Parts: sequence; C-alpha cells; structure tokens
Amino acid sequence: MDTKHAKRLDSKGLKKTEPRKKVLDVMSSTDQFLSAEAIHAIVDTKKRPISLSTVYRILETFKAVGIVSSVSLENAKEERFELSHEHHAHHLICTSCERVIHVHGCPLDHYEKTLQKTHDFTIEDHRLDFYGLCKTCRDKRI
Repeated sequence: MDTKHAKRLDSKGLKKTEPRKKVLDVMSSTDQFLSAEAIHAIVDTKKRPISLSTVYRILETFKAVGIVSSVSLENAKEERFELSHEHHAHHLICTSCERVIHVHGCPLDHYEKTLQKTHDFTIEDHRLDFYGLCKTCRDKRI
C-alpha cells in the first residue's frame, strides 16, 4: 500500500484494507469529483473487483472521517467525491460538462473571523462553490 494512503488511513484510525486502498488509488489519480459508480467502474477492471455497495460504504466512511469531501452537482443524480485537500480550497464547477476547477486560497478568511467575533460562534469549516460554464462549454454555445 502506498505510504501516503497508509498514513491517511492510520491517522483516521481505519484498517488498511485492499478495497479501501483501491478506492484511494482511484481517487488520488484525478483532481475531479467522481461518483461512486465511476470509482466502481475503474476498480471493477482490476484483478479482484469490489462491489458497488462496498464502494459506497467506503466513501461514506471516508466522508465521515474527513478523507473525502463531496458535492452534489445541480444536474447530476448522484453525489460526487474527491480526496480532501491538505489546504482549504473552493471550486468552480461547470454545469454543462461538470469539470471542477480548484481555487486555492480563501477570500473569506477575514469575513469568517468577523462572523465568529460578531456572533460569538466558532466556525469549524465552510464551503464555497461557484457554478457556471467553463471556457470550453461557453465557447461551444457561441
């Protein structure tokens, strides 16, 4: 098992199983959000395939402990997943082709501190995703 994957699982108190390794391998090979079905389709081509229900259980476990994050795309039927980033990031999501562009750096840091102070509230996390058309899809419509 890749040492980075092993450390990730160890840090969350999870066993290092072959199915979990396969899901992590697939997810670490892309920077796009993937559905459980897409992950399963890739894993299913390997020597020892795993069931779709196992992929769903793994993703839910990973989501609960913060290994993956998810997004529900406007036109998609299923939830999409990506490996959580070491650094906070936001996303630009194309509503046509579903391409995801990661935006690093957070324009909300100052605002978040103001909100915490004003409302005596401890903010643990926030998400900011922008939906629209990427250049390729926008150019196709012209």
